[in-house]
Amino acid sequence: MTEQTEQTAPTTPSAHVPRRLGGIAIDWALCLLISSAFFPDPEYLGSGVTAVERALLAGVPFATLAVWAVQHLVLVATLGSTVGHRIVGLRVVREDGAPAVGLTKAAIRTALLALVIPAVVWGPDARGLHDRLAGTRIVRLGAGEDA
Repeated sequence: MTEQTEQTAPTTPSAHVPRRLGGIAIDWALCLLISSAFFPDPEYLGSGVTAVERALLAGVPFATLAVWAVQHLVLVATLGSTVGHRIVGLRVVREDGAPAVGLTKAAIRTALLALVIPAVVWGPDARGLHDRLAGTRIVRLGAGEDA
């Protein structure tokens, strides 16, 4: 069984860290906008707040995290990439070579990313602990795919 898994596992190296950080920054900025628009913190909307601060920072922090987790879970499970991943040219793939990441692996990956620590602990192959535990890998778009 392990021989078969090793044979079907992608040999494409993981995407570089700066590209991944760019993707998460884009995703987080979008979630800040959504959170500020739909879940504003009444205490933050006082006087002396600039328009940029109101647009990006006025949301309830837990709501921002929840919006991020839901979008990450749904988009990675179904499409294999979030908006930020797509913009910077990244895709999440399964180690076993299955065509879709799926809900279970995406849920494991999302939960561990939300904890932050597993995401900043990575090995020599530049895979984070969250990807190792979920059985996934983040690669550049077009890499590691048969198409």
